[in-house]
Amino acid sequence: MVKDQVPVSHPVAMLSDLFFLQKWLKGIVDLLFPSLCPVCGTGLLPDGQTLCSLCLQDVSLIRSPCCTACGREMIDSAAADHLCGRCLRKSPPYSSARAVAHYQEPVSGLLHRLKYQGEISVLPALREIVGLLSPFPLQDSDRIVPVPLHLSRLRQRGFNQALLLANLLFPNRKDLILVDSLIRVRHTIPQTGLDGGDRRKNLHQAFTVRFPERVRRKNIVLVDDVFTTGTTVSECSKMLLRAGAAEVRVVTLARVRE
Repeated sequence: MVKDQVPVSHPVAMLSDLFFLQKWLKGIVDLLFPSLCPVCGTGLLPDGQTLCSLCLQDVSLIRSPCCTACGREMIDSAAADHLCGRCLRKSPPYSSARAVAHYQEPVSGLLHRLKYQGEISVLPALREIVGLLSPFPLQDSDRIVPVPLHLSRLRQRGFNQALLLANLLFPNRKDLILVDSLIRVRHTIPQTGLDGGDRRKNLHQAFTVRFPERVRRKNIVLVDDVFTTGTTVSECSKMLLRAGAAEVRVVTLARVRE
């Protein structure tokens, strides 16, 4: 046995396993038998509805006009979708980015509970929010690639939220999802709280592509949970394009207001 390695039968490991098992079982029960609005706790929801009407009204969908490249909503423009000044000065590596809603309540709270508290029971509510944007765009992709977690963080969290959201966003195209082609090879500190320059340094050479033949000459949709500065999806897009992808388009469930 390797020194300092915790054996499987160690009480601490067993308690940890029981904790995660209990959390996942609770999530599955909540997923199968939803009865309360997961945001405000309102009960007796109509069949097929997971968020109450008041909480649904608080969802701020991203509407046109938007930048045709980065997807930023341009509220001061009366024109149709067009390139913003930032993307005119420097094009992002991806061809387009789209998000469903602004990163504010109730979307931000639901994503935080999924990502940091492991509450998979919020997935039906997120699915209902995605359904508000109908028809959902980017259904003509060749491959769908979730932004990966480093193995150490994946073990700690137990799941990759980007993969869960890829399944949620593209329920009829799950056979196109690639889970092991784009990988994170360097463990990085969380991006929260870092400015643009530090974010780029933090993610420099953090990703690589295995099995490049799977993405070569393919139109890729890259999926992540939140678009903040675009640094993460930009780094991932560069790697996919370097591996031979024909095009990378980005979709996230939420986008931080600028």
